[in-house]
Amino acid sequence: MASLLYSLLPYHPFKALYVFLVALSISLRAPFWFLYLIPRFLRQHPSWTLRQSFMMKLFSVASHHASLVRQHPHWSLLPGAEKDRYERIPPSQKKDIYRGVLLQDAEIQPVEVGGTWYPTVYNPTDAHRKAVILHLHGGAFVVGDGRQSDLGHGAALLTSHTDCHVFGLQYRISSNPGCRFPAALQDAVTAYHSLLSRGIPASSIILSGDSAGGNLIIALLRYITDHPDVLPKPKAALLWCPWVDPAACLHPYACSRNRNAGTDFLQDAFGEWGVRAYAPAPLVDARGPYISPVDHPFHCAGVPMWVQFGEVEILADSIVRFAEGMRGIAGNEVEVHEDKGAPHDILLLGSLLGFQDTTEKMAGAMGEWVRGKMGG
Repeated sequence: MASLLYSLLPYHPFKALYVFLVALSISLRAPFWFLYLIPRFLRQHPSWTLRQSFMMKLFSVASHHASLVRQHPHWSLLPGAEKDRYERIPPSQKKDIYRGVLLQDAEIQPVEVGGTWYPTVYNPTDAHRKAVILHLHGGAFVVGDGRQSDLGHGAALLTSHTDCHVFGLQYRISSNPGCRFPAALQDAVTAYHSLLSRGIPASSIILSGDSAGGNLIIALLRYITDHPDVLPKPKAALLWCPWVDPAACLHPYACSRNRNAGTDFLQDAFGEWGVRAYAPAPLVDARGPYISPVDHPFHCAGVPMWVQFGEVEILADSIVRFAEGMRGIAGNEVEVHEDKGAPHDILLLGSLLGFQDTTEKMAGAMGEWVRGKMGG
């Protein structure tokens, strides 16, 4: 009976009623959560402040219920608050750019995509910001859009700690029909090729992604490696809490039985929604190297990687396993950065959750690493 009720939640009027009841329930319980968390020994982690503990509790509950109703975000390529910073990108006219795994599903074809420039539109004459960071947002492949309201905080960290422009790609998310794998990877290839086509050398491009976006960056690097005659290698890659094992979320309680379940906001329902939408069986094998790279290391010499994760996040163990696997291949350069006491994806959510100090230190360390690789 419970499974039948859950299956109805994404549809109206059940969705509207459920959202109303959840909002009412959270508003009534929130004051009691706050009071409960005042004693430090009752908080999820001994180093957390009251604000961090309360916001983590609030966000965890809210994200769980949001996953159950499976809201389909509106897809639009029209400029919004970003105005002239928003740019539309048509698929490459060079059809041989899309090969192999990108063409494995005849129903999924390259399309026009969009993205937002930070802090301003790229200008090749800008003497201060010569390099570009192509960033792919997180959201389990089912939420997010890389626009100001989504990526604004993370993009500000990237631009303020590097001498780079940031282009936040609005790739196709799998909560919309016809956007399963390899749609998002096609879009990543389109965006990277577009930057190259406007004259930006690969040696001035850094690939970056948080959570599911980090997964896509790994897939893009694998694609570049698998097809060396198609696209040149970028200067470096920044992987922020990359989701390297989506297939694990096909198993019940993958998040809730993790050793860090009590100190992270990731929920079983969110991970399962993401992987089943992005890699629906039997059309796509979620265990394949392009989707779950955790145990599929590959040779990526010439592209140094910065791999960041939070000490107490659910993905910590899988990220370490991935990084160790990549390090085990001769020629690969992998720098691992662990943020003590941090949950998942503070690049995107650190300000909201109260981890500003940790986030600033993390971004500062990244900035030093990037300057070292760029020769500045």
